[in-house]
Amino acid sequence: MAEFWMELQPVDSYQVKASGILSPNDRKILTFLYQPLMGAECLALYDTLTTEVEENRLWSESHSHTQLLNLLGISLSNLFQARLKLEGLGLLRSFVRTTGESRHYIYEIAAPLSPEQFFSDGLLNIYLYSKIGNAQYQRLRRFFSDEPREEIGFDEVTRSFQDVFETFNGSELPVSAPEIGEPVGRAASQGISLDDKSFDFSVMLQSLSPTMLSRQAINEEVRACILKLHAIYAITELDMVHYLYRSVQSDGSLDLDYLRKIVRDGYQLQNQRLPELKVRTEKPAVNKEQPHVSRPEDTADIEALQAYLDTITPYQLLVDISEGAVPAETDLKTVDEVMTQQNLPIPVMNVLIEYVLLRLDGKIAKNFMMTIAAHWKRKKIQTAKEAMELAWAEHGKYKKLQEEGTKATPANNRKFNKTGRKEVLPDWFDKEEVAPAQQAMTTREKSTLDKQVAEMKKRLKEGR
Repeated sequence: MAEFWMELQPVDSYQVKASGILSPNDRKILTFLYQPLMGAECLALYDTLTTEVEENRLWSESHSHTQLLNLLGISLSNLFQARLKLEGLGLLRSFVRTTGESRHYIYEIAAPLSPEQFFSDGLLNIYLYSKIGNAQYQRLRRFFSDEPREEIGFDEVTRSFQDVFETFNGSELPVSAPEIGEPVGRAASQGISLDDKSFDFSVMLQSLSPTMLSRQAINEEVRACILKLHAIYAITELDMVHYLYRSVQSDGSLDLDYLRKIVRDGYQLQNQRLPELKVRTEKPAVNKEQPHVSRPEDTADIEALQAYLDTITPYQLLVDISEGAVPAETDLKTVDEVMTQQNLPIPVMNVLIEYVLLRLDGKIAKNFMMTIAAHWKRKKIQTAKEAMELAWAEHGKYKKLQEEGTKATPANNRKFNKTGRKEVLPDWFDKEEVAPAQQAMTTREKSTLDKQVAEMKKRLKEGR
């Protein structure tokens, strides 16, 4: 899965483009056939985007992603994952334009496959069957099916256009209406697009025996079927050759229905289950253009720590701190809310996470983190180095702020806003022009920092 921190921020703007009009039947298809595969959040995102496009219009107004987060009530991470699932299922196409530090997205809505296309797709219908089971699958198939009836004993009496309407005699010129835009048609289906990056057709074709199967039999339809079977069951090139041999008909062509059946039966026999549709989880590839992170042998410990915090994501930082464990959902939500509301640069957010965990003995407190984040935002902190210098310069004030958060607020520390509501503000908020406190760290804090630097050394030495 891609790192959402680097690709999407709440302040990024977006517009929705519709490729056409969705029918009521399309919404039934999405609810019954697509929702089991992608989940309710994806369906909610799809419905929200389509609703934003005004009636009989193809473009929505421009909004920030903060509006989507508020409407759906989900985190930025879940929003990004829902978007990726819609893209993977062929329901959404995404385009981005970057201008300076701002990004603008266009989300193009596509219609779902028709029931006929879906149940004969050879990819989505297999995953749906695996997800909901045979009984529910057959029920849905019946829901979207009907038996054709023959009109036996009936004679057609339909009139033609010429039988009903008079032809134009040319005496009156038609009124020409001004041309405003283009008529809107039905939304087109994109379908699932698969590439052959992970399946080498040249290896498969070289392994084919011309006496067993002609290479001409491997047409575009067969190639598309092979790619879908490879995507579902992870069939290798050599194994696919054996399945193709078993599917050859008397005329030399391939029986694709039988090919799908024997591949499915082989997978089920080997794994005792049908395949499941899972979201890909990959570690992000290292960007060769990223600045080189100097090893501790080449630079000071603090500089190595700064370089590390400049190049890692907040999510991966939490994973590294917990030695590979998945971060708690509450911690991720807190970090997400702080980044969303204060719009801090990622390196600055990393320093804030490190400082709060150090200060609170491995815990993340939302109010404490939000207060410091607001302070750093007003100070216009942009780099990890600036954040680290300010954190330790203001360490005494932050320490006092933490201690005051656990005590009853003194009467002289209460101030009133314009509405008359009391707000609790620490003393140092009124004294930001005072020189930073140069308070030394305690022995425990120094020991903890030394331990963190040692861990950073180890991670950097391992090339993480």
